[in-house]
Amino acid sequence: MLSLLFRWIYCLNISVLILLITVLTLAFAAVYTKHLHRRSCRPLLSILLVVLVSVILISTLFTRSGRAEALTPILALFESYKTVLNGGNPELLRSCFMNMVLFYPVGLLAFVLLPQKWAPYLKILLIGLTFGLLSAGIECAQYVYALGQAEVDDVLHNTLGAVIGSGVGVRIMFRTKNVGTK
Repeated sequence: MLSLLFRWIYCLNISVLILLITVLTLAFAAVYTKHLHRRSCRPLLSILLVVLVSVILISTLFTRSGRAEALTPILALFESYKTVLNGGNPELLRSCFMNMVLFYPVGLLAFVLLPQKWAPYLKILLIGLTFGLLSAGIECAQYVYALGQAEVDDVLHNTLGAVIGSGVGVRIMFRTKNVGTK
């Protein structure tokens, strides 16, 4: 079931996917502004974050079958872009984008869950480091257990997705504070 959902999302046209992400983000922002910023909703948001991280782990580690031997990891930064620019498979660009999309919601949720007293740049830095390390761990596990191609670009794009999500969280938190002052 989960793999079918991921396959459906992966096959969406990029512009449709961007529209879907935008609509879902706006809906989250509206609901968060009205209801979810209350302390009583923090457990619900925490559970949602745990579920999303679990889905990431399941989809990247546990739905794949191992190979006889691990593929050589791709450790060169921006190798995906170099490959495409040299006439390689343009599907690599979709893969880069989808890696950002995968971690975007966890960055958003993590940002709104961290204490509001903390400076936004500190929260974004912590989120980038946390999910960058999680992504690196996933890539290492994929290599060790021969579950797929381990790539530095995947770590970069996953981390970037979490950071973009937390950046959107800054905007939502700003809007939430301003709604109460009007």
